[in-house]
Amino acid sequence: MTHIPFQRLQHLITVAVAVGGVESQFVLDTGIGLTLVSKTLYAAAGCRTTGAFFSGRRMSGQEVTLPLATAGSVVFGSLAREHVGVGVLDMSSFPPELAEIGGFLSLAFLEGSPFTIDSPGRVVVLESAESLVVRRDAGVPVSVSVERDGPSVTMMCPLTIPGGRSISVEVDTGSDSLILDERLSDEVGVGLDNETVPRVEGVDETGQTYTRFFGRIEGSIHPTGAPELAQEAPEVMFQRIIYDGLLGDSFLGRFVVTYDVAAAEMIFERAAASA
Repeated sequence: MTHIPFQRLQHLITVAVAVGGVESQFVLDTGIGLTLVSKTLYAAAGCRTTGAFFSGRRMSGQEVTLPLATAGSVVFGSLAREHVGVGVLDMSSFPPELAEIGGFLSLAFLEGSPFTIDSPGRVVVLESAESLVVRRDAGVPVSVSVERDGPSVTMMCPLTIPGGRSISVEVDTGSDSLILDERLSDEVGVGLDNETVPRVEGVDETGQTYTRFFGRIEGSIHPTGAPELAQEAPEVMFQRIIYDGLLGDSFLGRFVVTYDVAAAEMIFERAAASA
């Protein structure tokens, strides 16, 4: 086991990562799909472009195409990999608070190494085979689906919403809120036509316009098959997206969560059990 402390940048989890021997702060983002480095770090760390590109879709459906490169090495705690495929991201239009961020660490990098995010303890744990057994015995395992798109890896978790229906949501530590597609709003008791429902219109960092609505679910949500993990009356952001929803930090941060990509499993422990 290796324990790696993390910091919070608003809701984001930031960790120390070395790329090509250059130390930087990365966002640990289970929803990013592909490990990304900023153009600045790409140059400083001596990464080399491959000539290939990767196209992926944001939750809004907008397609984003990035050049691919190879990093000579990427080191996160005791986990060191050589010749790592990364995407190169121009972060010049990102908010000023992300100016010191060198990139985004994804499930693709951590795919062969089960890890735990202990939000109350502010530590990421790289698990051993033995400690993973302990986590599973102490927690609540939830089967998930792992989706791969070329070099991109994401997790989709079944989530039961009020009324008993199970939907599929992307597990996204890079999101603050529980996000649901607009079409589910009436089903969970939030009428978006109601003038009292707050809404925000804007443009994201890629130039995509959006309308977001905010409300509170009538009832509870929980990973399907694990009602003991229920969150009552959670606040939700509604937006027109390509998924049923995204499960963000407002739910995940209540637990000590282990991610085992190879086994297609998440393990939830109550925060009090993390001591």
